[in-house]
Amino acid sequence: MQESLASILARASDGDGDARNRLFELLYADLRRRAHRELAQHAGNTLSTTALVHETYLKLVDKDLRLESRAHFYRLAARAMRQVLIDHVRGRESIKRGGDLAVTTLHGNEIEGADQFPLIALDRALEELNAFDANLAELTELHVFAGLEFAEIAALLGSSERSVYRDWRLARIFLRKCMAEAE
Repeated sequence: MQESLASILARASDGDGDARNRLFELLYADLRRRAHRELAQHAGNTLSTTALVHETYLKLVDKDLRLESRAHFYRLAARAMRQVLIDHVRGRESIKRGGDLAVTTLHGNEIEGADQFPLIALDRALEELNAFDANLAELTELHVFAGLEFAEIAALLGSSERSVYRDWRLARIFLRKCMAEAE
């Protein structure tokens, strides 16, 4: 007899390690597909799909999770995936750009906040969006980092697809503005 996802989520929330492993097994292919799509959007990324999924899983397991639903799991997975990607890019940026050395021009002036990687600029803009509207930031994480389509997001958030798309347009405008100001 196959156990329902809701039952596995409930047991995983109660701290059952076997249930957490079973949950990961059930959602692994879906997470892998989403991670692959996310990595394909960032040219020059050296992180593999498998590494991203496994690092995401480790971030999720290390915390004392209280999973409420499949939607909640995807929210947490999107946030963890974002953190893994940002940490990876920052590590590469640090080594590639001379670590703690200041970025300067030929004139000797330091460049304040110069991001060599757009993912870091997106992360900063997403933090500003979260301060402005946490729901828009969550929508952005689900779409950009978890790779969910608008119909999936609408179902997870209990909203209409049209509302989700409208909110996505607003979030995109906000993010573009923040990223343009940072340049």
